[in-house]
Amino acid sequence: MPCWQSSRRPRSDSIAPSTRKIIDHHQNLEQTMNTPVSTLRADLSEKIVAARSYGLAQQALMQAIVDQRLPHIVNHGLDLARIAAAIFRGTSPESTRVEEDLTPQLIEGTAEFLGLYAYIKQTEKLLNEWLQSTVRKDVSPILQHVDRVLGMEGDPRFDLYVVAGREADEVARHLRDRGYSRVLEWQQICGANDSTTLDAKRTEAALDGISDLSSCRPGRVWLLWGEGAECPESARASLDEQLRKAFMNRNTVGSLGERWSRQFIANIPALARRGRNLGDLTNAFAGSGAVIVGAGPSLDEGIAWIRGQKVKPLVICSYKAVRALVQGGVTPDLIVMLDPKQGLHHLADLDLSGTAAIVSEVAVDPAALSANDIPILPYCSGTDTHNLVAALGSFEVPIIRSGGSVLHIALQIARLIGCARVTFAGVDFGFPNERLYANGAGQGDELILADDRRSYVRRAVDGNHRSGMLVGAVANDGTVIATTVELNHYRAWTEQFVRDSKRHGLNTDFFNASRMGARIEGVEFVADLATHVISTVSVDAERVIDHLSALVGAAEIEKPVAMRLREKAQKLRALSRTCRKAATVARDEKATDTKIYGRVAEQAEDCPEVSLALTRNLQIIDEQMKRSTVDAPQRLRRTSSLANLCQPDCWIGNPRRSP
Repeated sequence: MPCWQSSRRPRSDSIAPSTRKIIDHHQNLEQTMNTPVSTLRADLSEKIVAARSYGLAQQALMQAIVDQRLPHIVNHGLDLARIAAAIFRGTSPESTRVEEDLTPQLIEGTAEFLGLYAYIKQTEKLLNEWLQSTVRKDVSPILQHVDRVLGMEGDPRFDLYVVAGREADEVARHLRDRGYSRVLEWQQICGANDSTTLDAKRTEAALDGISDLSSCRPGRVWLLWGEGAECPESARASLDEQLRKAFMNRNTVGSLGERWSRQFIANIPALARRGRNLGDLTNAFAGSGAVIVGAGPSLDEGIAWIRGQKVKPLVICSYKAVRALVQGGVTPDLIVMLDPKQGLHHLADLDLSGTAAIVSEVAVDPAALSANDIPILPYCSGTDTHNLVAALGSFEVPIIRSGGSVLHIALQIARLIGCARVTFAGVDFGFPNERLYANGAGQGDELILADDRRSYVRRAVDGNHRSGMLVGAVANDGTVIATTVELNHYRAWTEQFVRDSKRHGLNTDFFNASRMGARIEGVEFVADLATHVISTVSVDAERVIDHLSALVGAAEIEKPVAMRLREKAQKLRALSRTCRKAATVARDEKATDTKIYGRVAEQAEDCPEVSLALTRNLQIIDEQMKRSTVDAPQRLRRTSSLANLCQPDCWIGNPRRSP
């Protein structure tokens, strides 16, 4: 018998109206919960199981309330009911619909679920009324207030609870004692000198200390400021931005996994034909100077200065800045590409005949990579795309990590090739004059600032839309420009790179020629462009690139690569067949039965294209397994379809043919 159940009944004259409603409803609920569960398809079955569990938790809580049990027993029942409610919500009960192909069993099961749903929602309403109206003995007012705020919605396992106010210590201690695992006190994360603002570094450290935060996101963030008090809107917005940053890597892999997989496959012909070994460039430009060109508005006043250099520097240009640079009469030596969403239009109709190479992530847009015959210096931005290259086994590509910006890749290329001087131009890390890009750069992209200049919406032609809060950054000219938490993160990464370079004794001097851009700590600002020399050593990048070894030899393209591609296609077909077979078997098993994954998992190890393409789905499934249950057949069917889609016709017979 659970610890909160008892045969003791309260005196009728001591029962509050909200409690009397619970007593009247309790008997009907108990009868409903004892009805057997039908054997149904997995997705409906798991909804019924979750509904039953929630109903039983409600029943136990009502029993504890009716019996007037001690506060800690009622709290325990309340928290178990909240967990059961979260599990039930995790099955998406509102999405349940009647199938067109009705069977008597399905009709019976659907009716059963709808009956359960109606009962538990009615019970949930009664419990919320009890929380809002009842004064509980031996429970402090602040703790009663917290339970009223949470109602039946809070999830003790995964929701994030930020507590503030005079009773914050009591509330935090109480929640932790009850098993709430993600509790932050405002004093942990607020500014040291201003308690009304959020401190980014302290918040990042506090979030890093929460286990499984990235693998199972909070369903909700509760800001518990005490009765009659509210979290300041600025603090709320800052916390939201910090949480976005905490999930940045997870969200990137989740949203881009399938794109990476498909685009890498499509890029194989171009990489095999035009790829060069990036490692051969080590110290190839030792002692020279490079200008790293970003697409920021301050580039407008820097193009003529770059063009007028007496000694030709090495020009390393970010992808979105190419059009502005070329239209201004400067040909980039190296074009750096990172973002897989950025399309061909940034290069369309441009004369790039003097460009030596494209430094490209292996999974960028195939249209952009195959639009010309410029040599490619491929790299991987992380282990996800590197696993795709390794699985192919036809060539080796280095990993170059970044903090999320293409400028970080450019910086590391400058270090690799041995540049003694690095100058930033158009690297603004913000929005000078409330502009997004220099003239000609990022064509079609739009920046919209709110009237109060506290938030923004960024609309990109490539579909990479973003929005969030704005913060201030001090510019090199002394003004304050608007920027974002994300851009501040990119700037901080750059500052750390410069510090690390100096600490490791690398003889590289860094300069910032972006007058309107944000100050970069450790980088000297060039106040007078007329006197600044980018490089004292002239470079011929095309000649250097021409002498690099090919990524794949001509003889290897015709036979070994083609053979590996055929083998890969066979493995994908085998995985597809296994998934279809397992999905068929799984329809007759329990929704939580994972034994059927054995053979699938074994074959999937040889097919990272599928697992990466499924990243977002697998993240959702992983969360679903943590929060509630999982519908195995749905996952297997999705794996099967992707295994088929990851075999374009260009793989078979002619790997030279572009997709």
